[in-house]
Amino acid sequence: MPNADVQCEMGREREGGRDTESLIRELLPLLRRRASRLLGQDADDAVQTACLKLLRSSDSWLSHPNPAAYAVRAVTTAAYDLAERRAKDTPVDEFPDHAHPGDPMAQREARWEVGRLLSAVPRGQAAAIFLVDVQDYTIDGAAAVLGVHRGTVSRARAHGLRAMRGLVGLAEAS
Repeated sequence: MPNADVQCEMGREREGGRDTESLIRELLPLLRRRASRLLGQDADDAVQTACLKLLRSSDSWLSHPNPAAYAVRAVTTAAYDLAERRAKDTPVDEFPDHAHPGDPMAQREARWEVGRLLSAVPRGQAAAIFLVDVQDYTIDGAAAVLGVHRGTVSRARAHGLRAMRGLVGLAEAS
């Protein structure tokens, strides 16, 4: 696509002694006012789009009975199109690296992941991990609930955590 200077040179068609470029220069303040009423600070984008359209279709524009009205309509259409495009673009905030503690979706996903990992290890190891790491029991409290020695809970928990780390790719370097 040619740049604006080349397009201006291409648009120097005479109509009643006026060329496209000079007519655009005359109408530019009017076009900017109209676009700024519709878009505010994004007005220049709509004006540029409309001017490029006017330069490309200079035959139909200059042969129109009221070229100023044609130009205003072009900038209005460009402004509406730009506003519609921007309304469809929904900005997404940056996602944090870690979930916030009160985020219900993150809590639900964490529960699913814990359930998935606990189901992948033997039942005794899963029980030890669940009581100590999820329910915040002490090793002695978990041993009392399970009816086993505290060493059994510690060993089962250690083996289960090692297996779970392997499942998520975080195996300890031994």
